[in-house]
Amino acid sequence: MQEWSAYPATETFYRLLEWLNGSESVFESNDCAFSGATASTNTQSSKRLQCSGRLMILYRDLVTNTSPQQMHWLTNTAAHALRRTDPAFEEGAIGATIMSVRFTALPGPPELQRGQQLMLSFWAWGEHEPEVMTNLDRTFRNVTVALRSLSDEIRHSAPATTADD
Repeated sequence: MQEWSAYPATETFYRLLEWLNGSESVFESNDCAFSGATASTNTQSSKRLQCSGRLMILYRDLVTNTSPQQMHWLTNTAAHALRRTDPAFEEGAIGATIMSVRFTALPGPPELQRGQQLMLSFWAWGEHEPEVMTNLDRTFRNVTVALRSLSDEIRHSAPATTADD
């Protein structure tokens, strides 16, 4: 995102990553990607340009990622939180997908290391570069609000269900 550093969206994204991988979050991220403003190929918006990318999310407690129930809960709850965060916003979108992974840091044979993580795909649209980047900033702020809310909910609820329960 270096070439896009003049836009507030870049700093908003870096603050999201810093929080996500910091001690206040029950989550962490092990991957992200971003493609800058390009010609829009999406029928979701009539705007001329789009930005897109992904953010991978997993529970900091790796064992929790091996529970299909926990991952489905996270995916569904994240999608619901994102929908209610900024319902009037139409120039940005976020998709939630469960991705299979193997957590080699967990002990045991490969079948005990199988798990999942959440991929949040994001898009923002605009007629010109400043507009698309402003909409991307709003998209990242919405993701931040939703993930912080989920993390707080998990921190203040009963312990997460793990694969051993």
